[in-house]
Order: sequence, then structure tokens, then C-alpha cells
Amino acid sequence: MQAYNCLIHFYKRPDFRHLMEVVCDLLKGPVYLAGEEVTCLITFSNTSPTPLSSDAGCVLAWASAQLNCFCTVSDSKVAILDKSVTRKSSNPGHGPQSYQTSFQPTAGEAGLAVLSTPTKILFCDLTLHPGERRTYSYIETVPHTASPTYRGTSVKYSYKVSIGTQRLNCPTSMLRVPIRVLSIAGCRADSGPGEREDRLGPTSPFLEEEGVGDSPADLIMQSVQDITSKRRTSYFNIANSRGKVCKFCLYKRSYRLGEDIVGTFDFTVGSVQCVQYSVSLQLREGIEQEYRVKEDQQDKLVTHSKHHEVCLGFSHSHMALPIPLQLAPSFSTPICSVSYILHFEFVTSVAGVVSQPVPEEEGGSEWQGPSKVDIETMVWDLPIQLYPTYPNHAAQASQLQHRILGSV
Repeated sequence: MQAYNCLIHFYKRPDFRHLMEVVCDLLKGPVYLAGEEVTCLITFSNTSPTPLSSDAGCVLAWASAQLNCFCTVSDSKVAILDKSVTRKSSNPGHGPQSYQTSFQPTAGEAGLAVLSTPTKILFCDLTLHPGERRTYSYIETVPHTASPTYRGTSVKYSYKVSIGTQRLNCPTSMLRVPIRVLSIAGCRADSGPGEREDRLGPTSPFLEEEGVGDSPADLIMQSVQDITSKRRTSYFNIANSRGKVCKFCLYKRSYRLGEDIVGTFDFTVGSVQCVQYSVSLQLREGIEQEYRVKEDQQDKLVTHSKHHEVCLGFSHSHMALPIPLQLAPSFSTPICSVSYILHFEFVTSVAGVVSQPVPEEEGGSEWQGPSKVDIETMVWDLPIQLYPTYPNHAAQASQLQHRILGSV
């Protein structure tokens, strides 16, 4: 009896589940002002290789997009009212993520969703054959009263554009695009005729209506420019119980992110000798009383930049303190408030130091400082206001991407 060898080859059917790409392009970059429009171009592409059959198209049942702001708090510092919401998941949903077939942009995200714009449907029942792509635009306006993107020690605010889609007979796929939002507290984009006359910058007498055609971001930044460009010089007499130390001059108290805080010190008017001084830009994070875990809970202070100078024998001195671009502008929410101060520390001599006269002969002379000085330290805090800067300027210090790629 003759035997035959039969070889049966099993071919695995190609799986096209991961061959659908979703690309989100942020046209204006990853940084936006509150009140500005977020514009995205969302492209759905079928990157599957061309099959033998002509009916191998991929069907997407729907696609939607939404802008969300999540607030994450530290349980040891902030008493949240909704105890069912944890830091790990703001909306755990019903059942595992792999079985969800509806659009739930907040599911699985850390913190509580404090802002959710209305969901916008991009399309329904879209069929893409291999090599085909479709691009849709998503435009959403960030509310004027929105909190800024902020990463503090007790509270964090983060923004994400959530894009959801579902292939036919498959679970929902999510693409989350993080963005940064700068608050505009204290700025008004609309101004009356009286305020326009005081506005800085060139104006044309032939234009009947100013501001026509300007984008909301331009109007907001014009308002910020009007506030931060005006010099309001302030003089402060620094003194302790033994007398006056110096006179401090600050040209303004409102700054944009990225600016330098410039001030001068005049020690000639003082009767107490100053050995050295330091100036620090500090962020003060305070939790509102109703959300504090402890009644005597203190505000958190974080130093971001510092200027130090040994000024023994100086008649004048100056400082230039840079404001980092990654800071959040001054703002306040029902949970917390963030403000900024200039923290001064003056080290003064108790008994005084014998000053050396200026030499009259050419070539100068060498002066040896005292080996031991009795000193005392005094501190002083001066509040200032920080405003947003241009989004494209703030994007230089941001690590966020303007193009995000995902798979369906």
C-alpha cells in the first residue's frame, strides 16, 4: 500500500487592527491663551498593504473630540469633597477599558475633570480603503475663566484634547493630546474708547474702528502689553530698628513671563551698613480655607530664581532677576491661589565696618575685608503680578509636541 505525505499549510489572516493611523496636528502649537481657539487637523489614514480582494476597506463607526481640564490634588494637603474620586482615575467607567464602545474621554485619567467642552462629532460611518486618508478640523475655544496649566505641590491642572474613534465591532480607541493653557486673570480683551486712547503702540487716525479683524489672542496680548509696559516707579525705604539700610527702586510691579525684574539699591542714604543682600522670586501656593486638611495649614513657597550680591562698601547696586517661561501666571481658583513675591534678605553689620577711603594716587590699593563681623539678618516680601506672554514664546520652554500620532 502506497503512502502519501500530505502537507497542510495554515495561513494566518492578516490583522489590520493596528494599521489605521490617527494624526493630530496643532496648527498654532501646544500653548494657548485662555479665550483663544484651539485648532487641530485630525487625519485618519488606512496604512494597510494593498490586499488581493477589492472590498478590504476599514470602517470607522464614528469619531469625536473634546477638550478637558483635569485637576489632581494631594490628599494630605487638599480635602476633596467627592471622596469617590481618586487621584488615579477621575472616571473609572463601567467595566474594563477594552470593552468600552462609547466615547468616554475622562475614563482612566488622573484627577477630576473640572472642564469639559461639548463633544463635537467629526464623522459617522467612514470607510477607508488601503492608502486612503481623510482630514477633519476640530476647533474649540478655551474659556476666558479657565485655570492655567499648573504643576504645584498640592494642586495640578492639566489640559488634553481627547480624540476617540471606533472601528466596526472593535472597542473604542483614544488619542490624548496634551496642551498648555495660560490664564488671563486681570486682562480684558475688549476695551472702551477711553482705554484705547491710552493704549501703547502705533495708531492710525484713518481707522474708524480699531481691533477689527484681530484675533482674540492679539487682543488679549495687547491688553497684557498695556499693563506690563507702563512704568510705575516705586521707592521703598529699607530700615530696621537701628536705622535706615538703603532705598530700593522698582520700576514696575507687573511683568510678563520671560521678562527680567530690574531694580536698584541706593546705600548712600542708609545709616546702617549692609554687608550683603539677596532677592528671590518665590511662588506662593495657598489652599482655600474650606479645602484645607488642617486649619493652621501654611502656604507653600517655592523659589525659582535668585540674585545674590556682596555689597560691603558699595554706594549703589542693581539686580536683574529673570522670570522663567515655564511658570504659570498669577491666578486663583475655588481650590487654590497662586501668587508671586520678591523675597529680600539683608545682612547688616551691627557695629559697623571701617570704610577705606578712595586712594588719590594712581594704581589704586588693595583692601582686605574684616575677618569677623557681627551681623543680623532682616527679611522683607514684596508682592508682584505675573501675566502671560505670547504663546509661541512660551512654547520655546515647553516640551509638548504639536504633532501626535496614534493607532486604531
